Amino acid sequence: MGMPQDHAGATALIARALAPYAERPGPEAVAALVHDLITCGQELHGSLSRAPSQHRLAGTVAALAEWEYFAAVGPLGSGPHANWNYARALARIIRQLLGPGR
Repeated sequence: MGMPQDHAGATALIARALAPYAERPGPEAVAALVHDLITCGQELHGSLSRAPSQHRLAGTVAALAEWEYFAAVGPLGSGPHANWNYARALARIIRQLLGPGR
């Protein structure tokens, strides 16, 4: 069975955010990526939060809590790498929210 379209989009965002540092896009593109990651993560968080807790994997429960923290706090620090590192952290959490094998 194929991956649902929303998961395909999430996987593409993850790949963009977890690109090697040498391939980091410019500040405007990183800001747009962060926006897209937050939108995607909020949708996943909402879906997973509505699911009965007995149907959630342990890793998903941890990722939900981690998402809430990172979404509330925002980038840590300042400078050229802060937003890029934030995007990478969000992508890793989204990957956890998608479940094993993503």
